[in-house]
Amino acid sequence: MGLDRSEEDLSAVYRFRVLVKGLVTNRGDVLLLKKNEDKMDGGTWQMPGGHLEHDEALEEGMRRQIEAETGLSIETHQIVDALSFSDEEDSVQILYHCEAEKRDQELKDNLEEIEWVPPEKVGEKLNQQESNMFRDREKLKNFLQKLEELPSY
Repeated sequence: MGLDRSEEDLSAVYRFRVLVKGLVTNRGDVLLLKKNEDKMDGGTWQMPGGHLEHDEALEEGMRRQIEAETGLSIETHQIVDALSFSDEEDSVQILYHCEAEKRDQELKDNLEEIEWVPPEKVGEKLNQQESNMFRDREKLKNFLQKLEELPSY
């Protein structure tokens, strides 16, 4: 006795936005981006990433977003955290730990500034929404703490 729902009904029930964000590291530091003032969340620091395209795999979307924003090639390691929230629409955000091969980033995709910061400074620098996420989520705090303990090379 399964539910008999049309695909149209199911898409209405399960419609939400999927975002992928990268906690991108290189030599112990974390990459943060500052968007231009005239963009959504402009003038604030945030982690790189964005929305998935239709039928795009999570890791593929993560690499595409970071390359589009910074020109960096990354290796995607693991999911650090996932959360759901509602702002303008219901959303799921997946945060990956990624490692940049080099620090040869470029200002692209409407960015004002790019900075590599020590893990202990990430929460202070991020916009309010992402800063709260780090403060309120034990997994993220633990992950950043482990990054702090790694030797920089």
